[in-house]
Amino acid sequence: MRLGKTALFVFFAVAFWASGVAHAADKTVGVVLTGDLARYREANKAFQSALAKAGFDQSKVQIFVQTPNPDAMSWTNSVRKFVGVEADVIVAFGAPATLAALKETSSIPVVFSYVYDPDSCGVKRHNSTGVSSKVPMVTLLKTLKSITPFNKLAVIYNPGEKDSVVQLEDVKKNAAALGFQVVEVSAKSSGEAKGKVAKSGADCVYITCSAAVDMGASGVVSAAHKGKMPTATLEDDVADAGVLLALAPSASEQGELAAKQVAKILKGGSPSEQAVENPKKVDLVVNLKAAGTLDLKVPFDVLNAATRVIK
Repeated sequence: MRLGKTALFVFFAVAFWASGVAHAADKTVGVVLTGDLARYREANKAFQSALAKAGFDQSKVQIFVQTPNPDAMSWTNSVRKFVGVEADVIVAFGAPATLAALKETSSIPVVFSYVYDPDSCGVKRHNSTGVSSKVPMVTLLKTLKSITPFNKLAVIYNPGEKDSVVQLEDVKKNAAALGFQVVEVSAKSSGEAKGKVAKSGADCVYITCSAAVDMGASGVVSAAHKGKMPTATLEDDVADAGVLLALAPSASEQGELAAKQVAKILKGGSPSEQAVENPKKVDLVVNLKAAGTLDLKVPFDVLNAATRVIK
């Protein structure tokens, strides 16, 4: 049915005429970002570049991108636009956008990326495949312990974002063995997180992969550091917001692996036959500026293992 394709071009016509690339293509790919975050933007840029290198450039595939607000209705509305026009593939960065896509369609192939623990998030279905962003939580926590011997770890999470909740559960699984208590900090915005962190009674803070919180991560980090609470995360762009320590998958690789999956589908492959890809490129980021602010000394072995040091 080509009517849906035509409607899609009409819907996005102004933007594409302005960029000079409004032309017909054989296939249509809809991209939905869970939030306007640097990690998703970088992954999407790498995705489009890798897809072109795989033989699907703008002459063969039109790619339309939606960057909704980080809330359930906005994710759903963005996905419905692509479902309504029968996109050939929907690409979703982050678990919330992925789950919204899978709720709206069981026939259009969905390729996800930047989903922490796809099995726990429930995103691998008969019409989906994609890329996991899960890296070892225990490695991050052990490394953090070697820098600061914390006893109470405040975990900021958003109950409305599945992968954020899964990260909370992973932290809790490691708490007893590593000798600390978890203080759950439920927050649906960075503003709410800032206020709750200050009152948490914790001596260290972990920031999960919540788009709603991460979009204001610098404010959350600032509030934590004012209370002399070191911060950690598994997200690379949150690392740039000033956290002390991060263990994060490569954003570029997340996009490139998603492109590999999409290319197979556009060539006639089935998502059900494609295994979920796991990250191979992982960065250990140490922020010496944050360490200085918190009067902490980073052990040499941690600095030696770091792939990126922020001074």
